[in-house]
Amino acid sequence: MKKPNLFIWLTLGAIARVYAYFLGLRFVQKDKIKGSAIVLANHNSFKDFFYSTAAVYPHRMTYLAAAKMFHESHRRPFLKLARAIPKAMFQSDPASIKSTFQILKQKGIVGIYPEGQISYHGTSLPSPFAIAKLLKKAKVPVYICHIQNAYLMSPPWTKRVFKGKVYVRFYQALTPNQLEQMNEEDIYRTIAQQLHFNTGEYNRKHQHMYQVQPIKGLEPLLYQCPACLFEGLTAVDHTLICPQCKHTLTYDKFGFLNGKSVYEWFELQRTRLEEEIIRTKNYQLSIPVRLVRYQGKGLGQVGEGVFTVSEDACRYEGTDQGHTKRYVYTINTVPFLPADIGLNVQIYYDNEVYIFEMDDPVMSTKMFIAGEYFHQLVKHKL
Repeated sequence: MKKPNLFIWLTLGAIARVYAYFLGLRFVQKDKIKGSAIVLANHNSFKDFFYSTAAVYPHRMTYLAAAKMFHESHRRPFLKLARAIPKAMFQSDPASIKSTFQILKQKGIVGIYPEGQISYHGTSLPSPFAIAKLLKKAKVPVYICHIQNAYLMSPPWTKRVFKGKVYVRFYQALTPNQLEQMNEEDIYRTIAQQLHFNTGEYNRKHQHMYQVQPIKGLEPLLYQCPACLFEGLTAVDHTLICPQCKHTLTYDKFGFLNGKSVYEWFELQRTRLEEEIIRTKNYQLSIPVRLVRYQGKGLGQVGEGVFTVSEDACRYEGTDQGHTKRYVYTINTVPFLPADIGLNVQIYYDNEVYIFEMDDPVMSTKMFIAGEYFHQLVKHKL
């Protein structure tokens, strides 16, 4: 495994750094880095790569990137140029670990977003415990790239940019000596605390302002009216409107809707769905889907069927490349049900991704909430 080509890295890195400053990057803290190291960053925006690259530049950094991204035509060329390491998400991947240690042995720097996915609502998602095992075994300095308010500048539910500042703290979090003395549980707890970021909580205190844009794309995530509980809000300019009772949530320059952050509204909605699951015997969600899987170097539709999330498993019943198939993923093996909000949910299994595309934009959100809640129920029973 080779480190990124020096000339290509300096060129692309310089472009990324300039672009990051153009987007509003401001460093609150920027420690120097050298030699073999691992850089961990929180993940709230599709633009986060530019901020973490700017934090280590001119040093080269090899990223661990979701294997699925290497099958996306708009991302694959850049990942290849950067010599990123493909990682099968939310499962053991010995090949990516081997490549990581090869880079570290070459005195290289490895960049990781431990959450494995972008936070839908602007507050950090839990990282798999495997990150602590990796750090313990690597025994190299660990740096934190703490990205603040990228969610408000470039939220993942839209392609629009809400012009404003993004603040980054880049610092050394753990030394090799500390890693040697700490157990994996302590390492995990330390890293989780230092990576954690709650956008609403932070900006309620700091009051950074962002240029308000139309919020089309937010309504599949915040789908439920808080007044009458109707499901299916409508986005109009910078408001979410309930078509049933006309209750309106207005998005402001600080990233709040009627005084609450996206995360706070999402949590109220999530809690209601979990309460409904508790009240309803044999609760499940089912919807017609299109199955998308790896097709050569790309991703393509291979079948159609029905996808179901229930208390014991996630199931797909339908076709796959012309054959009738029934895929069952027991709920205890599916800790996360990642989603492209309003479009699909995904399951990572056996070094591949199964993408279930659906026409109802609300169902992608309800399914990932229900699936992850069912997993937590099973986990607590074991």
